[in-house]
Amino acid sequence: SLFHGPGADSVVFTAGVLAAQEQVIRALLKKGDHVLVSPMENDTVMKTLNAMSEDIEYTVLPCSEKGELVLFDETKGEKPFETIDRLLKDNTKAIILNHASEVCGSVLEVKAVAEYARKKGLLVIVNAAYTAAFVPIFMNVWGIDALTFSGGYGLLASENIGGFIVSERAKELLGGEAMRANFEQNPLDTAAVAGLHKAFDFIKETRLYTLSSTGQKRAEQFIRKVQHVNGLHIIGPGYNNRVPIVSIQTDFMDEADLVKELEEKYGIIANYGYHGAELAHKSLGTWPRGTARFSFTYFNEEEDIDAITHALWQLTVHNDKDAHIQRMPKE
Repeated sequence: SLFHGPGADSVVFTAGVLAAQEQVIRALLKKGDHVLVSPMENDTVMKTLNAMSEDIEYTVLPCSEKGELVLFDETKGEKPFETIDRLLKDNTKAIILNHASEVCGSVLEVKAVAEYARKKGLLVIVNAAYTAAFVPIFMNVWGIDALTFSGGYGLLASENIGGFIVSERAKELLGGEAMRANFEQNPLDTAAVAGLHKAFDFIKETRLYTLSSTGQKRAEQFIRKVQHVNGLHIIGPGYNNRVPIVSIQTDFMDEADLVKELEEKYGIIANYGYHGAELAHKSLGTWPRGTARFSFTYFNEEEDIDAITHALWQLTVHNDKDAHIQRMPKE
């Protein structure tokens, strides 16, 4: 219902979204297949594809420095999807897309690419772990064949539960009526499923638009304010075409030290490193350094953004060799 997909018999629960991704890829791709893959994929997808390299081949789609797909070069007079057309092979079977990057929050054009893939007869495999409850998804209308999801982040439940939903044609490739018996977690983590069910009750009661728009507003406020902090760089897109995940790099501190200082001195929790997505960092130009990442939700308030901005400003003043800032930057 949330993803406007097939019925309940097309849903399989797994021990998290990463297990779901690996199972779907291994089951749908066979020896001799070629697949196109987005440059924002996580390590599980890439490790699975590389582990299957003796049987299948893959090509990474091009992207901009902001983590957005490059579907054609307008300066060369190319038509839409001409970039993808050049990458197709006779044995191309599927396109794998991470709907939103866990590194920089950029949202890929799944709707347009899925419609293109359907015309070409390709399977469309999409990871909605970071767009669920943030971006409207219309699985049936867009023509998505396999959608993987996580109980965590936007769905407000446990990361220990995840799964996938498949179209009728993908279901047949996965065993038809035997699909659930073949792939579902056994024994099923019923406590985690119950938690997800309770989270869905909250999502329905609060309304999806309210949940998503609040998180987006906090991300925009964060970008507008911290972009004025001396020596701080926003990674990825601007205010639009993103989910409320924002990565930064700074000139004044190593990201690991930055996150440690934020937690110990200011009680602010962020993450640092590669966020399980080496390919995405290489595509964004942040490899091998990594980034510090902030994730916002419905439960964050504007006061939280002001607190983060103030903390970053303080760290700049105390650590930057050229600490000439006299006041906290304003929006």
